[in-house]
Amino acid sequence: MPSLWFVVPAAGRVELAQICLTQLRRTCDALEAEGVRANAVVIADDENLDTARELGFAWVRRNNNFVSRKFNDGIQLACDRKFNRHPVDCVVPCGSDDWVDWRLFMELPDRDTMVGFQRMAFVREDGQELTVRYINSEGGCGIRMWPRQLMAFTGFRPADEDRERGCDTSILVHTRNAAPHMRVQHRDIDPLQIVDWKSDGQNLNPYAALSRHRVELERDPFEILDGRYPDESLDAMASHYHRGVVRHPLVYA
Repeated sequence: MPSLWFVVPAAGRVELAQICLTQLRRTCDALEAEGVRANAVVIADDENLDTARELGFAWVRRNNNFVSRKFNDGIQLACDRKFNRHPVDCVVPCGSDDWVDWRLFMELPDRDTMVGFQRMAFVREDGQELTVRYINSEGGCGIRMWPRQLMAFTGFRPADEDRERGCDTSILVHTRNAAPHMRVQHRDIDPLQIVDWKSDGQNLNPYAALSRHRVELERDPFEILDGRYPDESLDAMASHYHRGVVRHPLVYA
């Protein structure tokens, strides 16, 4: 049975992270039902660890001085036989404010291939607008599928140890340097396959900074996502943003 772990650094934003990690639990359960052994590791030093334990995720205690070390800790725990008797086949670095469609991860990449995603939705800090952007770069958005064999070339710690941002780029650059034979593939289902929920004053990359990417869609998030993600997750997020629950099933492809 192929195996995959999501690697999720978390700090603060406890309510938002709880909603997103609960949705990630649903993603993992859906993958399990389709034959992919899926779980997550949460790296934090606050109440987010309680959420991780309650959801059955692995966890690592690490302060938030350098986010890159948190990614490295999670990747190493997932992949390195020194720390895991059953290392996973693939890791997916992911934010504690993201939702991901389980269907993206049904087929794991081969040992020499990283899979990236170029279409991603972002929700404004006030929860009033969603925009879909096309990220035309080699790696696409920061959420990527990395096979364990590629991570091994970096000693399972592919990011610079002292970065507070740009960790996804650091992982890509160091892995490319360590494994120049690496191939990159892109995989997309639809514009709503990954959703990043912004928080006021707590984002490394705020909503306003998205202007460098091509716009594909701008809509009310709770209208466009209704019927696309579980009602329980949408209701919890609507409450978080102090929004009423919208029930107008829409499909966008």
